Amino acid sequence: MISTVNWPQLALLTVRAPKEAAAIIMSWQLPRTELWMAAALVAILSTFMSTLSNVLLPVPEPLASMVNNPFTLVMIVAGGFVVTVHALFWTGRAMGGSEDMNDLLALLVWLQVLRAVAQAIILLSVLLVPALAGFLVLIVGIATIWIFLNFISVGLQLNSLMKAVFVLLAGAVAMSLGFSLLLSMIGVSALGVPANV
Repeated sequence: MISTVNWPQLALLTVRAPKEAAAIIMSWQLPRTELWMAAALVAILSTFMSTLSNVLLPVPEPLASMVNNPFTLVMIVAGGFVVTVHALFWTGRAMGGSEDMNDLLALLVWLQVLRAVAQAIILLSVLLVPALAGFLVLIVGIATIWIFLNFISVGLQLNSLMKAVFVLLAGAVAMSLGFSLLLSMIGVSALGVPANV
């Protein structure tokens, strides 16, 4: 079924009607193993795009030493995704949401794919039409939040954007703790901070 998907059309539907796009994606019933593999591939793609972006638009220290290391960056991107999925899932489940992670995982993998594509488009705009880049960043940011909230609502079977907002806010606390732990394991030395601090 996936082989017959019109990907550009699905991408447009995701922006225009996220819930309809979510229903299509969830109907594929993809195995969890394949979803995690897809997430890993998207993390590698995002890392490649970020590395290319950092070459063209260097970031200041101390972040530069971290983001300029592709291995560290891919671990942060992949680890951050895992932390996000679990934080949202368990927060949503505590609110009476779905007891199956697969739907949310599939939707967030698709969102990551779209973000990687948007990242490539923004990078091209920086090279070709720099004045347009800032506007695209703003539009992508707003669209991402809109899609993210709808995907949380549908993927966790909350059926409410307000509940999705609450899950996102509550989950953000868990995400920040998890991300801090992740950075302490793989990112502290890259930031130039002594590991024993």
